[in-house]
Amino acid sequence: MKKSTLFFAAMFAFITANAQFTEFDATFDLQHADIVAVDIDNDGDLDIIVSGEGGGVAKSAIFINNAGTYTLQGSESVITPGHFADIKMGDIDGDGDLDAIFNGNSNADMGKGIALNDGTGIFTRSTLDVTGATISCGFADFNNDGLIDYYVIGNHADNIGTLFFQNTDGSFTKDQSSFEGTNFVDADVSLVDFNNDGYIDMFISAWDDNGKSRYSSVLTNDGFGRFAVMAQPNVIRKGYGSSVWGDVDGDGFMDLLLNGDGGADGEASSDIFRLYRNNGGSLEAKASFNDYRQISVGDGARLLDWDNDGDLDIILTGWSGSKGRQVTMLFECTNPATFTYTEHELSNTAFPGVSESSIETADLNNDGKIDLLITGYNGDQASQVGKFNRNICGYYLNQSTIANTKPTAPTTLAHEITKSGDETLVTFTWAAATDAQTPQKALTYNMALKNTSTGKWFYNPMAVTSGETSGWRMLSAHGNVFGNKRWEVYNLPEGNYEWTVQAIDANFMGGSFAQTKTFTISATRLNKLISGVSVSGFDQKISVRNSTSDMLNIRVYDLAGALIEETNSNSDVNISVNKGIYLVHISKGIEKIVQKVVL
Repeated sequence: MKKSTLFFAAMFAFITANAQFTEFDATFDLQHADIVAVDIDNDGDLDIIVSGEGGGVAKSAIFINNAGTYTLQGSESVITPGHFADIKMGDIDGDGDLDAIFNGNSNADMGKGIALNDGTGIFTRSTLDVTGATISCGFADFNNDGLIDYYVIGNHADNIGTLFFQNTDGSFTKDQSSFEGTNFVDADVSLVDFNNDGYIDMFISAWDDNGKSRYSSVLTNDGFGRFAVMAQPNVIRKGYGSSVWGDVDGDGFMDLLLNGDGGADGEASSDIFRLYRNNGGSLEAKASFNDYRQISVGDGARLLDWDNDGDLDIILTGWSGSKGRQVTMLFECTNPATFTYTEHELSNTAFPGVSESSIETADLNNDGKIDLLITGYNGDQASQVGKFNRNICGYYLNQSTIANTKPTAPTTLAHEITKSGDETLVTFTWAAATDAQTPQKALTYNMALKNTSTGKWFYNPMAVTSGETSGWRMLSAHGNVFGNKRWEVYNLPEGNYEWTVQAIDANFMGGSFAQTKTFTISATRLNKLISGVSVSGFDQKISVRNSTSDMLNIRVYDLAGALIEETNSNSDVNISVNKGIYLVHISKGIEKIVQKVVL
């Protein structure tokens, strides 16, 4: 690739004053793309990775941020998903640098893979398996062992959805059991802890070629990385679209904005974005935004606080038949309790409209205002003729008058280590942070966990963990443990560890990290399983059976870490609770049991 210097609008007064949308390069035009703002060279500013299709040709680029000047990286990008691009970032090898997983509809060799970062922003293709995936991919710790796993979801049964679980030696175990019998086409996947149980779930929207229908389902995680569909009868299924999550009403549960083509559940329309409230694990339709068709897979919308007033606004993209053009719409939240929105004037005066779209939101110039990056098909809009290509790739800098402020650091960090035989459980807890804009329950949390004996990151927070810029995020995303203030990690290898946590607000701004805590995992058994004691749940009771005459200390916690009940008994105990998920701690001297009960 030839070098091309791009002047980023936020850094220059004449562009900032005009507040114009700025394309990266007149020759770099994209649709059906993915664009990611991420610090790949560890220098404290956000670089850009982008790939998609322009003029029927796959195009990919990395733009390096040098103090406000964006320069096309001199080496050829190896992150080349092309058409229907999907790019996700994470530290899969635990070396402290952000790696990429990607796939798309480019040719079989170039359109998919995992690229490892050398720490300077130069990527090298890994030999890790991506099993023929062509559409969706991502990183996460699906079995709570602290090691980053990955998933790939392809098109049709020959590319069945696959999870790859990382082992302690750095190898991966392939598992397709959660997706047996599926036959997805153009699947969009988003990750969320939907039911706040401390395990990362999936939402998949696609065409189901087995059922010959649209498919939109929550897949809940049992904690071991096995997924099962959780019935959501109120959801009108969509496909060939996108899904995004955010806590609109500040109740602590992530809500869903879903769009895509119709044809299921009595709705033929393909032009609806629908906002669902997550009512404690049940999705309920609360608002719809009509006459906007994305015509692509993934990243067509965002939930964000554009004006920093504490409410989640909506940006969505697509073709509008009533307006007769492509649009990029901003809807301002006027009442989060009732999910009420009104159209913002920027929709028609500032943003270029796109369909075949992918957008990203990130604070590109560190001014406390989240900005908008846009790719997609701009068409032949009269207002845009002579300004942009038919396909565009660029950014608009937020000109809101109010700046965002970062959350406080979480407090009261604690950890508990429990060993039963060869099984080890570390339970991390902390108290909630606060934020001047984002409601407290809507904050997410981002945990850092590192083995200082080996230098390997188990949870790389993808953020600066200390110093004057503590908390600065290297990418724009929810925290890696979502809204939880309690997190379990199983079977960590021996070694010395340090950990800390930060809060993330509605615009993905990170607060300072809490003071680092340390612990050690040793080969010595810390506790032995208590013989003759068992735990079970039924109806609305937790039952502890004690076949010994030994005195037991029994504590029941909810998932937020609140103590529900504590008792001492040398006989059987039945504890009445509401339906939900609980952790039962039973101790007798150094012997302990920690067991999860779902009612």
